[in-house]
Amino acid sequence: MQTHSGLPAFRLSVFLLGGAILGGCAGPGAASYNLDQLLRPEGGFHYVAALQSDFEYHVGQMVGNDWLKTASSLEDPEPIESPTELTLEYLLTLADAESGPASPWIAATQVRQFARYALLCPSELARERCFIELAGHAERLGIEGPITEFPSPATPAQVGDALAELVGVHRLAKEGEAARSEPADLSSAYAKACEGCSELTLDIHGGWRLLDMVTQLQSRTPPGSAGLEELASLSISIQRRLLSLSLTLGVNDPAPHARAAAWGAGHAAYGAPFLAEALVSLVMPARSREGGVARTQRFGLHAQAGGDEALFLRTFELVRLHGLPADLPGADPQALRNSQLFVLLQVSHDFSAYGERARASAMQTLGAVTGVADLGLRKEAWEEWWATELARQSGENRKL
Repeated sequence: MQTHSGLPAFRLSVFLLGGAILGGCAGPGAASYNLDQLLRPEGGFHYVAALQSDFEYHVGQMVGNDWLKTASSLEDPEPIESPTELTLEYLLTLADAESGPASPWIAATQVRQFARYALLCPSELARERCFIELAGHAERLGIEGPITEFPSPATPAQVGDALAELVGVHRLAKEGEAARSEPADLSSAYAKACEGCSELTLDIHGGWRLLDMVTQLQSRTPPGSAGLEELASLSISIQRRLLSLSLTLGVNDPAPHARAAAWGAGHAAYGAPFLAEALVSLVMPARSREGGVARTQRFGLHAQAGGDEALFLRTFELVRLHGLPADLPGADPQALRNSQLFVLLQVSHDFSAYGERARASAMQTLGAVTGVADLGLRKEAWEEWWATELARQSGENRKL
């Protein structure tokens, strides 16, 4: 029995529309929408959620009528049997999306989701993937260092007030009142609203929420319009904040493989100084002199357990790719190099403290950075080489 005269025609139009849309690039938007639904604010998965296919998401975005949006979407949340599997699927879909000058919303959405999932997702595999993806954004965004202070973050109400002001300015520009305003006035209003947002101290929740709205406003602002430059600048600022939060906290992720991926992103963001501290953390004592958890000076890396081989393998891989960290401020070059070589020698030598793969990787790295690769994986040969090298340096110093 037909209850609405327009329903069959609507379904036919939706079906035809779907044929056109399904071949298009709808993946990132739907993936991000579903990632929003899967993760609880405090961490952990939702096991009942209203997820959308690419087609349903696009219909909801393209159709302005609220009734049509409701008719074309899922009516009720449904049980989710494997949220981890779905999360990885959506994260990979989002990661595969290509961003560029014409679609800055993709990069912003990637940072927004990867940073949140890197810190809050219960799946180690998902967190690892997020840190791997954040490494590329670290190079793009160019953050300078870790966050050293964590004052009380902006409350949800404060974030909401800042968003309300920003949305109000955007609505003013969009609804025709802009025709009675000078472009300079609108730019000034946008600048003031964006400044109010940028002055907030954001945690991962506030940043995730704020960046979502800024991204939506930016994507709906035509090129050349007043406020677009201010929105773009605010977006980059929030992305940097979220990236800094995820790396500052993620480098001590409790799971070794996720932590190793965070170290890779840390090196992409901070370069040689980070790698130097990563090497130190592999062999330093677990406790400080005061009895607390030992951590490195600048990046706060905890002392690593010898059994967490993922950290050793990743660090040594970075050394083979980029060389030993050098030219660090205030460090004597020869003393710095010797201390780093000694880290590699200590790991390669100690059967009881380090795993076989870590020891083998340390010796491979010694061969790569010294140019003496023919010594292979024989720890005795490397110990003999080290004694000879120290004697050579001592002889050169006496000649000076």
